[in-house]
Parts: sequence; structure tokens; C-alpha cells
Amino acid sequence: MLAKIYSKKGQAILELTFIVPILLALVYGSVEIGQMISAYLTVTHTTREGANLTSRGTVPNTALDTVISAATPLIRSTNLPQWRVIYSKITQQPLLPCPPKPCHYRVESQILRGSFNQGSKIGLPDGSDVIIPGIADVDPEQTFHAVEVFFDYTPNVLTYVGTQFMNKNFYERTIYTNVN
Repeated sequence: MLAKIYSKKGQAILELTFIVPILLALVYGSVEIGQMISAYLTVTHTTREGANLTSRGTVPNTALDTVISAATPLIRSTNLPQWRVIYSKITQQPLLPCPPKPCHYRVESQILRGSFNQGSKIGLPDGSDVIIPGIADVDPEQTFHAVEVFFDYTPNVLTYVGTQFMNKNFYERTIYTNVN
């Protein structure tokens, strides 16, 4: 009778040793997915608020400082190589009316923050034409304010989930026109 009691205790310990690592992996994986979603939402909100502030007349440097400080702790001075925020002032080309499509634009100026090795996907302020799909019926010389955020997500907890996700580089952009 005593042998049966000890064998059941041994069986429970053996089952526990198999189940605990699986449960820990599920917990760490769900925490990692939650942190990735939080990082992506922070990047999205940063672009939206930055473009909104600049379109309403806030000085671009002040707007960038505001949205970067609001995105803390994701975007901060201690992880500069992980992120880049780019503000671009864009003007519709007066010599190439819109419509006909596509509309042509010129990047008038840019402000860069962070040191992540990514350039603007909109274009450079070199005077060349830029085509931005999805914007139609634009008045000549209409001004747009674009904020792009690049973020290289690195998992906080070393898990299979965090290291195996498809794309850990988040990119988001928002473009607003002047608001009067």
C-alpha cells in the first residue's frame, strides 16, 4: 500500500516537470506578443499625433519633442539606434497640376531624430518629384506634414516567439494637410 502512494506522488512530479516548461513558454510568449502589439500601437499613435500637431501650426521641432517624450519608454535617448522619427514638409508641385493622377509633390524640408539606419520612404528634400499614392484633388502648392516612425523591435524576454516573428522592424507614416 505504501508503494502505491509513493508511485502516485512520483507520477505527479513527473507530469509536473513536463507541463511547467510548456506553461512557462506560453506565458512568456503571450507577454512577448503583448509587448509587440504595444510597441506597434505606440509607433502608430506617435505618427498620428506628430502629423496632427504640425498640421495645426506647432513648430515641427516642438511637435517631434512632444511626441517622442509621449512615446517613452519605447522611444528614449538610451536606445537611439533602435528608432528614427522623420518629419517632412511636402508641397504639391504647382507646375504639375493634380489631377491628372498621379499627383506630384516635392519634399521641402525634413527633420530627423534618432539614429536607426533608415531613410525616409517618402523622399528626400533634394528638389526631385515625389509621388504619394492615395492623395487626390489637391490644390497647387498645398502643404502636407508627414511623420514617419521606424522602430526596430527587440524582445525583452528571450523567447522563441519574440525572435521568430516575421518582421521586427515597424514602420508607420501619417500625412496631414494644413488645418485652418
